[in-house]
Amino acid sequence: MSPADTSTGSTIERSYSDCEQLRDQSPSAKLVYRVLDESESPLTTRALSDRTLLSPRTTRYALRRLREVNLVIRQTCPDDPRQYRYQTAEIDRTR
Repeated sequence: MSPADTSTGSTIERSYSDCEQLRDQSPSAKLVYRVLDESESPLTTRALSDRTLLSPRTTRYALRRLREVNLVIRQTCPDDPRQYRYQTAEIDRTR
């Protein structure tokens, strides 16, 4: 994936270091990231598991790894504070 690769349907241009961090992730983390990136709104772990066909445990692990490298952000659900919603992080495009 090049720094400005849009062949996956995503219109977001990514900096080189963000692409490198994503490249180092597991296949499940890459899948979770792609589904989040293509989603128009933040998704819960359950919604991600349903869309990716990954187990909830694998989905949680992928989300944790993506959050560790700041590719995904977590926010509390407004209607249920026990749950979280996830979305891709804003990328610094000035690098």
